[in-house]
Amino acid sequence: METTFQYLRQFGPLLAERILETYPPMQSTKDPVAPRITTLLRKALPAQALAITGTAKYLRRAKAARIVAECGAGKTQLYLSRGRIEAQLGNPNAAISDMRTALGLADHMHNFRGLTDVGGALAETYFDNGRLREALDAVNAAIQANTNIPNELYLAPANLALKAKILDKMGNPGAADGFYRKSTTLLDAMIERASTVGMQRQMMAEMSDIYTAYFASLCRQGRYGAALEAMEKVRGRLEAEALEHPSPQPLHTPTPREQELTRLNIALINTDDPKKRNALMSEIYQTEINLGPSRLAAAPVVHPVALSELESALSPDQLLIEYILANPTSYALAVTKNGVHACPLPSRTLIEGNATKYRREIHAKLSDPTLAQTLFNETLAPIEDYRNKRDLVLVPDGELHLLPFSALVDRNEYVLSSHTVDVEPSSTAFALLKKKSEEREMAEMPYIGVAAWTEKTNIRNPILRAIKGPERDEFVPLPYSKAEVETVARDLPRPNIILLGASATETRFKQLSTESADVIHLALHGYADVDYPDRSALIFAPEPNGPDDGLLQVREIRELHIRAKLVTLSACDTGVGPVGEADVANIVNAFIEAGADSVVSTLWDLEDESTEYLMTLFYSRLALHERKVDALRSAQLDLLHQGLPPYFWAGVQIVGDPSGTL
Repeated sequence: METTFQYLRQFGPLLAERILETYPPMQSTKDPVAPRITTLLRKALPAQALAITGTAKYLRRAKAARIVAECGAGKTQLYLSRGRIEAQLGNPNAAISDMRTALGLADHMHNFRGLTDVGGALAETYFDNGRLREALDAVNAAIQANTNIPNELYLAPANLALKAKILDKMGNPGAADGFYRKSTTLLDAMIERASTVGMQRQMMAEMSDIYTAYFASLCRQGRYGAALEAMEKVRGRLEAEALEHPSPQPLHTPTPREQELTRLNIALINTDDPKKRNALMSEIYQTEINLGPSRLAAAPVVHPVALSELESALSPDQLLIEYILANPTSYALAVTKNGVHACPLPSRTLIEGNATKYRREIHAKLSDPTLAQTLFNETLAPIEDYRNKRDLVLVPDGELHLLPFSALVDRNEYVLSSHTVDVEPSSTAFALLKKKSEEREMAEMPYIGVAAWTEKTNIRNPILRAIKGPERDEFVPLPYSKAEVETVARDLPRPNIILLGASATETRFKQLSTESADVIHLALHGYADVDYPDRSALIFAPEPNGPDDGLLQVREIRELHIRAKLVTLSACDTGVGPVGEADVANIVNAFIEAGADSVVSTLWDLEDESTEYLMTLFYSRLALHERKVDALRSAQLDLLHQGLPPYFWAGVQIVGDPSGTL
């Protein structure tokens, strides 16, 4: 073997197994991290959160630190890690002592990265304990140390934002504003230079607390327009960029790297051997990295929507609510055609905890009106205009992306009973989608319907339209999907194109996707990969001799040229993705980026038969020229009035332009 890379590629999985056998981890990637880590002002990277939690577990077991570091940098990191653990355990004096020791070691070694990292952590600890002058001195020293390593600026935005927060707390919002702007400007440049969309999403998620803190500061000053602009620089940024600067990729012969990725995906589908799957996943990851740069690296910067423009885009009945979750106080920016105001809400920890619990109960087909009322009180009740407007336009944050707002309860009535609910990636995306839908020309093809898994089955238990992972034995028949796409075709004008069974291949759909259409309806299996969102996919019919692998993944959807008023993803978990403060990376947003005006999707696994019934009702109302959001509400109300719990109707949502008709 000529290189280390070749050696690791061949023996890496085996080496990893041996290491885990010899040194069982105190903390695995599947174990929850210590809950207080998420409340730190300087957000820990995922690997850091795991390491801190694992070290804390070890210290609790050993009652002392038994780790030996052989060099100054190692000792610096040891004391810094122990200091962070002490801070997490509520021992500020011990934390400060360890961090100051780490700072002295870093200074002795002229370790400027250590000075930058430790100085920021020490400043944060001082800040949390009200020692503002010492916090300011510490963060100033960290910022100065960072100037000696100009090629390592990853920590600079967080330190600049921390200084801004300290100045704001000291009663100097003007000076704080200047440092917030420096921080966000630097972070914007770093995001644009990121080499892949995945890296951009990760960076925006990890750094979004900077924008959140700036937003809160501006709201306290009553500068709502500036607050909206600050948050919209990161919220739904990739979707807005794609809408402002569309760059669809024409259909082309797959490149060698794309062909290799197709081969690897097919191999992954066809094996259930854990070792082979792990090796294939590693190869897939490396191939994905080499596919190409992100769009933002070469595109102009998106200009966030101005508050006046957003107000103008709203109808008299619409209330747009942009949520910003934070600890100890969250916010909702409520915008109508006539004005804007910011509402303080409970903490992120409280809201997300209740949202996660409620979603679990819905998924278990239970009803919990008490918890649903509590969530309503936390997220909607504080907003004065809620009772005066019937059309809700929601820009969620964090776990709220996965919360079905229509299933919240207001005085014994579901929100669905009185309001329509539309979800948007961002306020900027809402304004851009409204403008685009108004300018769309008449469609050439009213309807394109696709159902790949149409075989009949003798299984009497409910069939779910979700799979755990791309494995061949999970692609079970969805017998109601055929009737679904054919019934929709009867409700809509002709001509139409319907792909059923073996003809419903990924290659054929890609060819059809460039058609101008009113509706694209996809009744398929869906797969949501929360670890690698670009691998989330819709599952088409296999094509053994074709150029594609049957997995229409998120990265491929973004490159399509969709010209449709409505894309319906009648598959499971299409609205689910890894939840970050910046946005949620999922199949829905990929279709928005590709050009769809709006997307109907699902938040959890749906039963085949009940999905077919709801979709039939939905399209029957669309055929009467109801607004998309009204047609969906009518179908959901039908199921609600039958006495069915939220599981059967609340998981379907509309994202994007809500008001257009067919």
